[in-house]
Amino acid sequence: MINLSEKFIFVFLDGVGLGSQTAQNPLSMEANLPFVSALLGTPLLGNGTIRQPGILFKPIDARLGVPGLPQSATGQTSLYTGCNAPQFRGQHQTGFANGTLRQLIDAYGIFKQVLHLGGTATLANLYSPQYFYAIAHRRIRYSVGTLLNLTAGLPFRLQTEYEAGEALFWDITGELARHRGIAAPPISPQAAGQRLAQLGSRYTITLFESYLTDFAGHSQDWEQSVQVLNRVDSFLESLVNHLDSHTTLVISSDHGNLEDLSTKRHTLNPVPLIAVGPQAQALAQVQDITGITPTILACLRHQQQQPQLPAAVERLKDLRQPQNLR
Repeated sequence: MINLSEKFIFVFLDGVGLGSQTAQNPLSMEANLPFVSALLGTPLLGNGTIRQPGILFKPIDARLGVPGLPQSATGQTSLYTGCNAPQFRGQHQTGFANGTLRQLIDAYGIFKQVLHLGGTATLANLYSPQYFYAIAHRRIRYSVGTLLNLTAGLPFRLQTEYEAGEALFWDITGELARHRGIAAPPISPQAAGQRLAQLGSRYTITLFESYLTDFAGHSQDWEQSVQVLNRVDSFLESLVNHLDSHTTLVISSDHGNLEDLSTKRHTLNPVPLIAVGPQAQALAQVQDITGITPTILACLRHQQQQPQLPAAVERLKDLRQPQNLR
């Protein structure tokens, strides 16, 4: 059995790699991510690892030993299953999950595995009837996250849940939700962070996916990228500030992109692994994107505890003071 008091919130930020400090890397400027940079004590670059009580930051590999640029479908499948999806497919696969990737998701998806252990799982993202209509008419295909939820037999969150404060749209604030037929006003990044923290306190594993960062990277627009990073930073600040003492936040990505605005293409750079909370240091062993799911499952099975949590909580309280956010 698992310790039902332990919780994980997994925030997936699409297309965020860790590059070097260059003029084309918006992640290299602390002012673009003030809270995250203050929390970690460093900008998001690929040349360092931070291990402190209750806080972890390290670069992890997204290439997985397969030639070519890492892509979304195989990267996300690797993240959510612990399997080397590019090796399974024989290549990195872009876009959406096809039939063979669905086999991996169906057999090894983290939601299904948590349910098998006796835990609970939920996808925090808001879905619309228009999305499922487009799926039914073959206008679009299932994303990996959608298949993760679908193969586990879990319900999707619709406008009713959104209006009740129990769902988030992938753009964090919901400004783009109207294009999917959702008639609800946007919310602030701070409200979104609090909403996710509260939702995550009720489930063993809660997943939220945001694609804003990947769109910003493909745009090669510095101003848009900074605006996106500011939104993500405010969202994460609120989320961290509202985490309860039993919840560990895990943040990662599937491939690089946003860290190099000189190209519209994905990159070969590692991606970030950030963890905040009682199980943060358990993730220090993770070396690539296949390591996150099995480590979370191991934490739940073994009921591992980190003794330094009180010090971590005090550090987070200090960082919340305005004078400490640079």
